[in-house]
Amino acid sequence: MSPSSDSAYPADVRAALLASARAELLENGVGGLSLRAIAGRAGVSRATPKWHFGNRAGLLTALAVEGFAQLGDALAAAVADVADPAARFTALGHAYLDFGLGNPELFDLMFRSAELDRDAPELVQAHRDSFAVLGDAASATAGGAAADPAEVSLLAWAAAHGLVLLVQDRALQSLTGLATREELGAVAHRLADTFTALVQGPR
Repeated sequence: MSPSSDSAYPADVRAALLASARAELLENGVGGLSLRAIAGRAGVSRATPKWHFGNRAGLLTALAVEGFAQLGDALAAAVADVADPAARFTALGHAYLDFGLGNPELFDLMFRSAELDRDAPELVQAHRDSFAVLGDAASATAGGAAADPAEVSLLAWAAAHGLVLLVQDRALQSLTGLATREELGAVAHRLADTFTALVQGPR
């Protein structure tokens, strides 16, 4: 199949493959992804994904890079019009929770080291870029001379990330007795608020 032999052939093959992979991810999860199915959905030959991404790990890594860019955009948008440091910190926690709980398959892929080329420079950079706004907020929010903004930033990430996993794995449901994801999400958001208050310290 080629652009000259099939008018339906996508103009931007790489973008079409990533869109196809995203759709397959939503339908089948990480474990159900196959290059053959992705190629078929994109309308290209079976060999095309390997031509553009090398192998399955390369394609999934590129998809994860897109995911981190999306996460970074969501975090930046959450604080675009928020001036108060504590409010910014809390808004970032909420945005991270919303992203993780709203995109469970993509979130799972982004942090599954066994499925990705973790040393790929573009993935490393995308991960760092997505968290830059969190580091800035931590520097402005951390209270007390002993508070290291870099460590506060990492701890905030660990807390928000852990809450996403606790909801996804139904562990938070088991501990709280809550039944719906909406209720669990509300609890996770309140815990993010509590974390901000603890980081900020006495005022």
